[in-house]
Amino acid sequence: MSRHISSKCLICSHLTAEEARQLHGLDGDQCWDDLKCHKRRSHYRNRSERNLKRVISRQSKSESDLPEIIRLPTGFTQVAPFVTLYVDDPHQGRKLTNVHAVGAELWIDEEPQVRIEPIHCFSLSVKEFNSLARQILKAFSDHYGNDKEFKVFTEAIYRDKLHCPIRPCPLYS
Repeated sequence: MSRHISSKCLICSHLTAEEARQLHGLDGDQCWDDLKCHKRRSHYRNRSERNLKRVISRQSKSESDLPEIIRLPTGFTQVAPFVTLYVDDPHQGRKLTNVHAVGAELWIDEEPQVRIEPIHCFSLSVKEFNSLARQILKAFSDHYGNDKEFKVFTEAIYRDKLHCPIRPCPLYS
């Protein structure tokens, strides 16, 4: 582990050598040591540049050590509708009690193509919520075309209702 920086020596390193000898030599507080202070002052003056060079060299070494990334062509198009649910307790997963808001995205080959802005749905009944989910899936089917009909979401992402992006929101009024 490295040694702690002496704040007194750090301040002294910005003085000229004559000023430092006068302030810390025989006439001053007598902490000046001809054998150590010249090297220490140089170290303190140049340490930020040295540290920066060291960080850059480490980064370039680590970047060169990374393996090459190869994307394999799958031969088919990956299409995935995702739903984001803003709920009371996101750790409950599928055991939903109250859904505060719902948003959705359609991803095609690892890129988002369509995004449905989150909608408040805290006053919807279960039937109305299921109808909304079917409308979202139908909108994705219409957008994608190719006679593809989405019946379920590929993945459901659960987030805490405190992260609701809709403004104005009753949680923040």
